[in-house]
Amino acid sequence: VNGQYRDACENIQQLDHGNMYGGDAFWNSFWNLNGLWSIISPRIVDDWVTTQLEMFKHTGWTSKGPAGLEYSGIMEGSHETALMVAAYQKGIRKDGEAIYEAVLKNVTETGIGHPCGGSCGNPLLDIYIKQGYMPMEKGVVSKTLDYAYDDWCVSQLALALGKKKEGKALLARSMNYKNVFHPEKKFVMRRDSLGNWDPDFDVFSNKGFIEGNSWQYSWYVPHDIPGLVDFLGKDLFNSRLEEGFIKSEKHKFAAHVFDRTTGQSAEFYINQGNEVNMCTPFLFNYSGKPWLAQKWSRAILDSFYGSTPYHGWEGDEDEGQMGGWYVMSALGLFEMNGGVSLKPELELTSPLFNKITIRLDPGYYKGKTFTIKARNNSKENIYIQKAYLNGKELKQPRIPFAAIVSGGTLLLEMGDKPKFDCFN
Repeated sequence: VNGQYRDACENIQQLDHGNMYGGDAFWNSFWNLNGLWSIISPRIVDDWVTTQLEMFKHTGWTSKGPAGLEYSGIMEGSHETALMVAAYQKGIRKDGEAIYEAVLKNVTETGIGHPCGGSCGNPLLDIYIKQGYMPMEKGVVSKTLDYAYDDWCVSQLALALGKKKEGKALLARSMNYKNVFHPEKKFVMRRDSLGNWDPDFDVFSNKGFIEGNSWQYSWYVPHDIPGLVDFLGKDLFNSRLEEGFIKSEKHKFAAHVFDRTTGQSAEFYINQGNEVNMCTPFLFNYSGKPWLAQKWSRAILDSFYGSTPYHGWEGDEDEGQMGGWYVMSALGLFEMNGGVSLKPELELTSPLFNKITIRLDPGYYKGKTFTIKARNNSKENIYIQKAYLNGKELKQPRIPFAAIVSGGTLLLEMGDKPKFDCFN
């Protein structure tokens, strides 16, 4: 009530504005919990940044999972970084230099066991920096992908603040994800400190990955999907991804018991029940087949989620991320890179509703409302035929975040067959 709280070292601190929050991990909340908050309740994002900066000021680090304002160390990477940087890029926060100082530590200093309990930062970061990837004898290969994304997030803030040297260096390091893609197999694969690839590679095994497998993690490059398309080649990219959706449909896109790090191998592709794979439908927006983003995102909305206690969510809700995915996808939106780029954008897909009105917070945004209209929308008419933003036809299946918060109208003309030349 009076703005006092107890920090991670059990000292009483005095907050001068905003609120302090606690919670579980920010693991992949950039898909799309952060984005949903930034559109409909930016004050929550604002307060989360306050929370993280207070922790940094008084106890030395931001926290990937500030349960009780402690350093829980839950999950991988330091994905609170994405929320903090996006808050600045979207104009929710103005204190870019303070945010930069806090998040830079996450990508330059190796994580530690905090003296007041728990762990903070990115463990074994020094090894990742030295090797350019996480060797299999030191840690899981998926750390490489998480750390590369963190690098990219901080690089974008550095560039936004005019720190070109630092920004370019971190941008280059964010390409480390390429160091764990096998050049022939074109899947993410473990390798040792000498550079040798895993001789027992199994694309469906959980070994070396956090709550996922190689097939799933090989799509997990949120900051460089165009680069991933180029590496795989558009034909392989599309055929591999289409195969995954077709084979996952009978499972309602849920891996169930196969979503954990149990060491087992199971032929499972798309796993909407955990956070690693939640970008997959929208990848088609980058590979020349946006109608498949519309088809498969609607299929997941229709079959994975339900209204019974068991099917409200069928997997790992992760503090609202799975629900956030549902709401954003139902709006016909998705935020691929977490809204962290210099000019954040949102992917377009097939919305569930004929008309959606978003009332914007006047304390943060100049627009009053943003309206999404889906003309001729129905259970069958799931394909976008044409798209118009404030009367101007769109040539790409995405819109600027700034267009939403400035207020306006997105009009989608829907049909029952794919429109292959839409967005051309």
